[in-house]
Amino acid sequence: MDRLRLIETFIRVVDSGSFSAVAREARTTQSAISKQVQALEAGLGAKLLVRSTRSHSLTEAGQLFYERGRQMLDTFEEARLEVHRAEHEICGVLRVAAPVAFGRLHIVPRLADFYARYPRIKVNLQLDDNFVDLVAAGIDVAFRVGELKDSRLVARRIGTAHRATLASPAYLARHGEPQHPDDLLAHNCLVYTGLASFNEWGFLDGQNQTHSVCVGGNFESNSSEAIRQAACEGLGISYSTLWIYGEDIRSGRVKPILTRFRAHPLPLNVVFQPARRPSLKVKSFVDYFAQAFGQDPDIAQMLAAQD
Repeated sequence: MDRLRLIETFIRVVDSGSFSAVAREARTTQSAISKQVQALEAGLGAKLLVRSTRSHSLTEAGQLFYERGRQMLDTFEEARLEVHRAEHEICGVLRVAAPVAFGRLHIVPRLADFYARYPRIKVNLQLDDNFVDLVAAGIDVAFRVGELKDSRLVARRIGTAHRATLASPAYLARHGEPQHPDDLLAHNCLVYTGLASFNEWGFLDGQNQTHSVCVGGNFESNSSEAIRQAACEGLGISYSTLWIYGEDIRSGRVKPILTRFRAHPLPLNVVFQPARRPSLKVKSFVDYFAQAFGQDPDIAQMLAAQD
């Protein structure tokens, strides 16, 4: 028989002072309740109650087990209520992971409106350009730009991150502007190492023909922010997601080049821990940001292709 049920029965017998009262509550017989207490005693290897014709009293072991059992049941009930609230109320701590630039540009600026809708959620945002182990880090949901490497994760595709080749006017004035992807071989390319094919830059021409170039240069980094800053400083040519350079393009610090060729896009996903059904707070967070991204002009292009 379920141990928790046996403990609950024992606690109720002590609290009510009567086997018959507990039997009436459970709609069973007094004998059945007595057998449950006996089964608990047998499992513990200790006598918990001294019974007489009209009453019963706790043994020393019974008193100890009653106190600990009461604490355990109270803790269990608190945990049950917390789980119920987490599953049925939009509240609690939400641990989110995202790439550094994506979090800075597209998550943090939207949190004020998110909190206005969901004031009982607390967001713990972990920013890292490396893919974080969701299980080891205790992450509830993560934004991933690029092909997913871990097939165990549960993923929801929410868009496509379009990329472009960019350089500063100062760099182009010194070295000239490439007109074909093959021209990149003669240029200093800023290589972001956070992707599997970090030095292989792919393009599609007007006839959807693929052009791939293995580039190189004197600066590599696993930080998209560092690559962006290097491009703005005129150190070389960047092959990056457009949303990182939104303000830089508008201000003229960098300009898209090779515009006759489309850089290969990257999928944008949110991922969850394996074998875990997203809670109401996770679903609310993901739904909010998916909708917000679709309405934002800086990201609308990123979400235009839902392929």
